[in-house]
Amino acid sequence: MQIQNLWSMKSAALVVLATALGGALATYAAYEFAVKAERMAAEQRFKFARAETVTAIEARMRNYESVLRSSNSVFEINEDLTRQQWQDFTQGLQLHRNFPGTQALGYSIWVSPENKAAYEASVRADGFPDFKIKPDGPREAYTSITFIEPMDVRNRQAFGYDMWSQETRRTAMSRARDTGEITISGPVKLVQEIDSEVQAGILMYLPHYTTSTLDDVVDRRAANTGFVYGAFRMGDLMAGIIGSDLRDIEIEIFDTDGSDTANSLYSSIESEDTAQQNPQLTATDAITMYGRTWQMASHSKPSLFARAGDVGLGQAVVMASAGASLFVLILVLLALNTRRRAAEIARRMTRDLDQRTEELSASLRRQVRIEDELRSLVTTDTLTGLANRSAFNVWLKEVGKQNHQSGVFPTKGTNGGYGIMMMDLDRFKTINDTLGHMKGDELLTAVGTKLKNELPDTCKLARLGGDEFAVIVADDEDQTQSLELANRIRNLFSDPFDCDGRYIKTTCSIGVAYISADMPNPERAMSQADIALYRAKDSGRGVIKVFDETLEAESIRRATIEDALDGALARREFHLEFQPKIGSNGGSVVGAEVLLRWIHPDMGFIPPDMFIQTAEETGYIESISAWILDATCKQIRTWMDNGVTDIPLAINLSSQQLQSPELIATITNTLRRHNIPPEKLEIEITESMLIDDFEQACRRLKQLREIGIKIALDDFGTGYSSLSYLHKLQVDVLKIDRSFVGSLDTPQSKTIVQSIMTLAKTLDLSTVGEGVETVEQAQFLRANGCDEMQGWLFAKSLRAEDFEQWIADSEAMSTAAKLAVV
Repeated sequence: MQIQNLWSMKSAALVVLATALGGALATYAAYEFAVKAERMAAEQRFKFARAETVTAIEARMRNYESVLRSSNSVFEINEDLTRQQWQDFTQGLQLHRNFPGTQALGYSIWVSPENKAAYEASVRADGFPDFKIKPDGPREAYTSITFIEPMDVRNRQAFGYDMWSQETRRTAMSRARDTGEITISGPVKLVQEIDSEVQAGILMYLPHYTTSTLDDVVDRRAANTGFVYGAFRMGDLMAGIIGSDLRDIEIEIFDTDGSDTANSLYSSIESEDTAQQNPQLTATDAITMYGRTWQMASHSKPSLFARAGDVGLGQAVVMASAGASLFVLILVLLALNTRRRAAEIARRMTRDLDQRTEELSASLRRQVRIEDELRSLVTTDTLTGLANRSAFNVWLKEVGKQNHQSGVFPTKGTNGGYGIMMMDLDRFKTINDTLGHMKGDELLTAVGTKLKNELPDTCKLARLGGDEFAVIVADDEDQTQSLELANRIRNLFSDPFDCDGRYIKTTCSIGVAYISADMPNPERAMSQADIALYRAKDSGRGVIKVFDETLEAESIRRATIEDALDGALARREFHLEFQPKIGSNGGSVVGAEVLLRWIHPDMGFIPPDMFIQTAEETGYIESISAWILDATCKQIRTWMDNGVTDIPLAINLSSQQLQSPELIATITNTLRRHNIPPEKLEIEITESMLIDDFEQACRRLKQLREIGIKIALDDFGTGYSSLSYLHKLQVDVLKIDRSFVGSLDTPQSKTIVQSIMTLAKTLDLSTVGEGVETVEQAQFLRANGCDEMQGWLFAKSLRAEDFEQWIADSEAMSTAAKLAVV
């Protein structure tokens, strides 16, 4: 019995021991399972955190790419972009809200050494008196920062900086210029770093070209005018991308494939103590974009291993006195606890993944929204809300494609062609100058609103800039739809526009051209419509002109004249001729009109009516007019000194001269320089010159008469409002237009001429008959009281030496002419 009991005790001990060993083994296995499960979860979270960070960085950099491309489009559609326009555009982007981390958005322009002084002077004249390119010193070329926003304290340090002067920047700019693609620089110290907290910086460059036709590197280098660029402080940039707390990981970003501190771009590790800790997980990811490779080194934080405490090793030792059932119960509880912990880990992983996925989706949705806003900014005119030139150019390209109707227009034209209309407001500059630019903007907004509301949806409407609008409409070769729409648009201007309580009346000139279905270059039709618009404005107000080959030939002629005018004065191709004015009673020479003549070495004699208007529109008239005034006064002085004659000479003013505030000073100084009495110089103006600003013209004429200069109103009777304005003008002479004198054989012209001379005598004005070619014309004018005459009956216009000979030769005037006035 004792042996049996002993065996039972041994068996029980063995069972207990086996059970204890089994329990210990089971507990250890559960422990290892929990540790591995949590380790796998931590590795998954670590991998996801790294991928999420890389994705966020790449997504944000794509946003900045969109900003640079949008900015480049602004320069493409505005050839002469002003600082205010650039500021308005960048403020519309709301950089600090939509693109955190952007230190500056700007434009750097190429400046050659020979143009450096002129460039600096132009920027100083633009409101920056201390501006200069920096750093100082001669270099082969400069890329000066000429636009930069926001213009805060930091960015003012970079204004005018020559980025080409620094190697890292120069390397990135060279790559961008030669490839035509966006590039990122290596790490630099930004010029904006002005305090103790210096951050690594990078720059993103997009080259700007003068043309889109770029076949190779040589073409790209020749066409490159500058760079749109963004400047970023990496600390601010990363804070904007990933925030201030990376939760489970720390990251370090290095430029290229090295981890040298010299190449360090960013580190989220705040202290050396933190850096010296040994992370359980580390990894390196390569981020390749825009010509650079960044290495992102990631280190796990202790918080990555989610746990409320260490997983237990079964520290509660099963008491020897506990029975097998209690031990099994403990094992079951431990197993259940381990399973619960694993389930909790899985749920937490799922929750974190869902949260991170939702954050990533929100970031992508925000990126899409920002890109939509950028597209809207680039294609919409901010003043009127209409499409802008950029959108209009897209439409033009679209209508040149096959089956384009479905892409742009809801309906087809009768043969797949289109009408294109270019239009602008008449006398808009006068409205701006007299009422102010704010009222001008209100008028443009009112016009845009009316056009948008009244024109059919089947046409495309855009504001191209200034007071210029454009329309595309499906049409046939007869341009029926275009002409109907053009007349409809013109009728919309019959009533004044309400501009914030002030009603402004204006008209619209329209040029029409046709885009055929097989036209390879629709942009040509836009040029043709421009040519038609130019002719429409030249013909008056509220005029519609349709393009034809005659207009194109005239446009080519005008372009040829414009090219020939460049340098014509310096080449001494101009000379003066003088046409005598004869007293009606006695036939004495009482004066002469100064006429400008142009002899081109290839084209020969070019009549004034072929080049004067072009000279006015291109600005050449200013220097030409100054030369005429100086040469005329010099000739008066020469003839007076040599005893040839002391008759007064009359010159014609241009409309620009009459409106110039410098006119009186210029004439006074010229008279003084040549010692000419004011009464020896006469001024001739035309009625059409008075239309734009009658009151200012009256003031100028009054000042000239106060000096002692006589004023003649040329081509009288052909203007717009001669009789209604004449009593307000301070003039001395009325010159009867040659069209009336040349048709004195008709009763109507005789009546008109007699009425003019009666009006002149009533107002105590002298009269001059122009274009007198027959004795009968001269006798009629004399009989009706005309004071002076000029024309081929007496003499053609003569060069100075021929005029002197004509004065000296008493037989120069024909006998018939003498009889007409003696």
